[in-house]
Amino acid sequence: MTFKKILKNKAGFTLIEVIVSLIVAGILGAMLITFMNSGVMQSANPVILAQNGTYLNAIMDKMTADYRYNMSHARATGASRTTGFNNFVANLDTANYYSDGSHSYTVSKQRISFTGDPPRETNDAGSKIMKVTITYRDLKATTIFTE
Repeated sequence: MTFKKILKNKAGFTLIEVIVSLIVAGILGAMLITFMNSGVMQSANPVILAQNGTYLNAIMDKMTADYRYNMSHARATGASRTTGFNNFVANLDTANYYSDGSHSYTVSKQRISFTGDPPRETNDAGSKIMKVTITYRDLKATTIFTE
């Protein structure tokens, strides 16, 4: 048997086949990393939104509890409902009154008047209905308080 026949009968991969398979594996690996990276980076978004929504709800709960306290305290002390409502509005105007210092939020309030058709938002202090909107990290919650 000659040396040429021994080399031809050996089974295996050529250098070209190994290089091509490494290039294909590299391309597929890069595609997989790109696909997985975007999914992994975005997987935390629902958790963050849920945390922010929970905190926004907690702020609104504290605000509603303060409103009920001010209105019942005014009734218990013989003060007018307007006094209790004005105390509540003063708390609304205090920055971050319903949260700790690390979670800042914004409050926008607008009186609502039903004198026209349709009802409209107004700055009239005589209106006894107020729409309050809280914004916390791009999430908003709105509620209505009455005098």
